[in-house]
Order: sequence, then C-alpha cells, then structure tokens
Amino acid sequence: MSTPFAKLLDASRNPPDDCDGWRDKLVGKVILNDEAETTLSAGEFIRKKDLPKPNRVLPPDSIMTMDFRPERLNIRVDHTMRVTGVNYG
Repeated sequence: MSTPFAKLLDASRNPPDDCDGWRDKLVGKVILNDEAETTLSAGEFIRKKDLPKPNRVLPPDSIMTMDFRPERLNIRVDHTMRVTGVNYG
C-alpha cells in the first residue's frame, strides 16, 4: 500500500534525475530579475517570473530552512546568479 509518507520518502531517496526537465532548462543560465536589462542572448538567461512555483534560489553559503517540500524546486546558483544545479526538496 502506498501512503503519502511512503511516496515522500521514496521521492527523497530517489529524486528524478532531470527534475522534470528543469535541470536541462536552467543549468548554465543566469537568473535575472523580471525587469533587468541585459546584453545576454535569449538562451543565456531566464527571468525569475519564468521559474516554476514554488522555488527557492540558493546562492553560495546561503542559509536555508530544513523543511522538505517535494514540490519545491531548489535552484543553486554561483555568485554571478548562474545556475549550477537543481533538485526538489
């Protein structure tokens, strides 16, 4: 029998490798504020408004809560806001 807790536990042990395609869409791109001007080409950035909800952007050495939310996309970025990795949680 599959319970919500069992599904949550399974998801935390076996996260999808591509995060529903978001890894390929985001890694290597720069996250920009919605109205920010840029000289980057269209394939080099993504606007905050275009990120999936819920999400949280995690800069290096940032403090984050330890609550696990399987539907939330965690987006790790470097000091230039370039995406270095994603995972659910």
